[in-house]
Amino acid sequence: MITIVIISFYSDKKIKDRISEIDNKYKIIIIENSRNVELKKEIEFKYSNVKVIIPQQNLGWGKAANQGIRLARTDYVFLTQPDVKLIKNCINQLEKLILKIRNEFSVITPIDVGNKIFKNYDISSKNESLLFEDSDVKEVDFVDLTWLINKKKIPNYFWDEKIFLYFEAHDFSKRVKENKGRIFIAKKIFTSHIGSASHEKRFEIFSKLNRNWHYNWSRFYFFKKHFGYFFATKKIFPIFIKLVYKLFLSIFRINNLQNIKLIYKEIEGLICSFLGFSSFYRPYKKNIFKKII
Repeated sequence: MITIVIISFYSDKKIKDRISEIDNKYKIIIIENSRNVELKKEIEFKYSNVKVIIPQQNLGWGKAANQGIRLARTDYVFLTQPDVKLIKNCINQLEKLILKIRNEFSVITPIDVGNKIFKNYDISSKNESLLFEDSDVKEVDFVDLTWLINKKKIPNYFWDEKIFLYFEAHDFSKRVKENKGRIFIAKKIFTSHIGSASHEKRFEIFSKLNRNWHYNWSRFYFFKKHFGYFFATKKIFPIFIKLVYKLFLSIFRINNLQNIKLIYKEIEGLICSFLGFSSFYRPYKKNIFKKII
């Protein structure tokens, strides 16, 4: 009934941890964006229910998620990340919930126990009613971290493949709602987000550079896509001014080359998005590991 799809990027240990938390009756598809063939051999040898896909290049989140969803042969796909722990047979509980509500939902997510009172979710003020008297679910406008996707309700639109990283959940949730889909939190099913731990520590600096560039590229792209170019420019301009100010302070006061690089990548990502360039930044293409680690 459910296929689990996990997007991996230098996440060897955490991928193994997540597999151990899932009943082996479920099929698991791992999109291995760091293209670790040895990891594929090891996992597929050990687990008959797991398939590791090695793409020709790092696909980012959107393309990898779409590939995993399309490869799944089930009507329901649980899309998750290596740094999200699945608590107390989370998938089994979701399967029972599906049997209870059937096709009333487009997306369901468990509660992340690190978030108090759903603080990371936009609660829909016009959807105060619950599907059930025992309050199994709560309807919301946005969810992040994990997604139980009903493919029958989302047949033609998945994740925006122009977004490499960041704001993909905002974009996805907004399009689900615009297409009259329903998004729910499962109030009695839980996960735990470790936080900024999906990759190995030795890639921390690389990850920060990647994050800074793509976060700002995606932020402007999201606003432009959904609210228009003028709105996006107005929204981002104060951020741009602050970043330029921070860059000058770093250059003339701190004299910290790593910090200068990180701020510069924020500005560069923002400008590239403003100018309409694609989300192209891939530092590893230039062997940047050797330069920054």
